[in-house]
Amino acid sequence: MSRAVWMSLVLAGCAVQPDDETTTDDAIASANAWYHLDAAHGLGAATLSVTNNYSVRCPNGHSAKTCDVTSLVVPASCGFECTDGLLGLQGESLVRGSFQGHAFVIADGLDTWERGLGTYSVYAITGAPSCAHDPCPTGLVAQKLNTKAAPTAIASVDFSHANDTNFVLDPTRGDAAAATTGLIVSGHIVSHQFRVDRTWRLETGAAACDPQATARAHTFLGGATEVTQLRTVTEAERHVDPNGGDVAWLVRTAETPTTVTFTSGLNDLWDEVFDVAKSDCTVTTTGEH
Repeated sequence: MSRAVWMSLVLAGCAVQPDDETTTDDAIASANAWYHLDAAHGLGAATLSVTNNYSVRCPNGHSAKTCDVTSLVVPASCGFECTDGLLGLQGESLVRGSFQGHAFVIADGLDTWERGLGTYSVYAITGAPSCAHDPCPTGLVAQKLNTKAAPTAIASVDFSHANDTNFVLDPTRGDAAAATTGLIVSGHIVSHQFRVDRTWRLETGAAACDPQATARAHTFLGGATEVTQLRTVTEAERHVDPNGGDVAWLVRTAETPTTVTFTSGLNDLWDEVFDVAKSDCTVTTTGEH
């Protein structure tokens, strides 16, 4: 989803409503649509079904929910680890792209960490392009994949029911995805909150710079063994290690289209505020305690 159209999406998607299961028969344009990769033989023949149960015009000229292609084309940056994870079908692979003749050209590819689809529709969750203060990101909207319907404004994302324990234990992984590439998840909306069922991780087109990973590597650990990332400085300063050890913490405290600002600290005190440039991950300290 283009960050440039975020404001228009929010204005169009103020209503909050629960999601249905994927039972629609609507037809959509095939170009740049999202598909589930049902079967693949390396970069050879593959079978794709349209995400969220829509229909498209397949290469054979017929309108259907499932299409067969003679080959797959992946981005040049998709090396062995990417193709193994994406085309190996060890998880549930989602791809966005277009038919070119009887081939399918993949623009984006994602997969889950294990097999198993949820019972709910698949969405892209994105945040506002800028965030003035924690918690970040703000202005969250959920856009159902492949639909022309307006996105829905949501107050927060709940990962406690997600199948991937990495997101259950560290929801800020989802925050980072929503603020950058877009968070692809299945689930439904309960009381203005998006309850996640399945999470997808990006395999193709990954940015050369990962601001969150850079910030974690930059954070001073003191006597702590790892960095604990939390959503607000207030929460971080009150966080206590259950075993009585030091807590090195990190909070995403602001964001612009070019820079992510983090605040790091140790136990109940912050010690540094720093910016990470999205273009090249350059770190600039803007405040010290």
